[in-house]
Amino acid sequence: MTLKYSGTEHWAKLFPILEDHTAWYHVLVQCLFYPESMDLMHRLKKPTSFAQWVVYANREKDIQPEIVEKLSAVHADMFKIVDVLTYNVKETKAKPSHKEFEKFLTHYEEFLFYVRRLEKDLHQEGSGYDSQTGLRSKKMLYEDIQRELERLERQGKSFCIAFMKLDNFDLIRHDSPHDERSGYIRLISGLIKLSIRSFDDAYYMGEDEFVLSLKQTDVSGAVSALERLRRELEMQKVMLQLEDGGKEIPLSMSCCIAEPVGGDDVHDLLKNLRADLKNTKDKKADTVLEYHELSPLQRYVQGDA
Repeated sequence: MTLKYSGTEHWAKLFPILEDHTAWYHVLVQCLFYPESMDLMHRLKKPTSFAQWVVYANREKDIQPEIVEKLSAVHADMFKIVDVLTYNVKETKAKPSHKEFEKFLTHYEEFLFYVRRLEKDLHQEGSGYDSQTGLRSKKMLYEDIQRELERLERQGKSFCIAFMKLDNFDLIRHDSPHDERSGYIRLISGLIKLSIRSFDDAYYMGEDEFVLSLKQTDVSGAVSALERLRRELEMQKVMLQLEDGGKEIPLSMSCCIAEPVGGDDVHDLLKNLRADLKNTKDKKADTVLEYHELSPLQRYVQGDA
């Protein structure tokens, strides 16, 4: 479904969010690191611009609800951390640890990043989220990953990509209703949302393929996210009815994880992740693979082996 935004009006509504949260951030930092000046706490007021934007966005039919849901989740998670930080400062007069402040800073930076990304999205026709799954659309994948690569080169903000595919999905009875196949896809999409952090991105690529963009984490953090997804899927105990004699097997997924480096080509990286997941000869169902960069010659030799 192609969406047409009233781009200029929607875009203008985002301006106060960036301005208010930037001003609020400066006061917050002073409160956290100069607790002796407790009068600053009286100036620390939660910005209201985002709540006002949510009311506006929910009223506008051409702003997808998934956009509002995503931003609201990131915003809520950020303020949960802020509430703990400010409470501790009031009670102990002690500055937060580096780890505690870094956790907040990660959420704050991702919130601003999502607002700025939405500004760009609003200028593009048909951008946003996939209507079937509620995940980010395939159309936006390459541009989004390229932005993350640029952030990695500028700021050293590492991230991981996971390419995921449903196991044995091509063996499902061909006469299965379309709604049944779509049901599996929607189920997986919902479990993905439960398994990743609010500021991570998930994309539906079509058929039985998904991609995750896991922000500010390394491979071990990405594996943890995928393990959460596998546990959620196991708990569902969903069975696939295969075409061959009506046999049933558990619904499962396999994936390949990469931690990109500066200079990586988005298209080549995703192509290689898909190929590695498909061509691993000892792959079993429900497998998590770690991607290792190979030269074109190594890939050629491997392909002929």
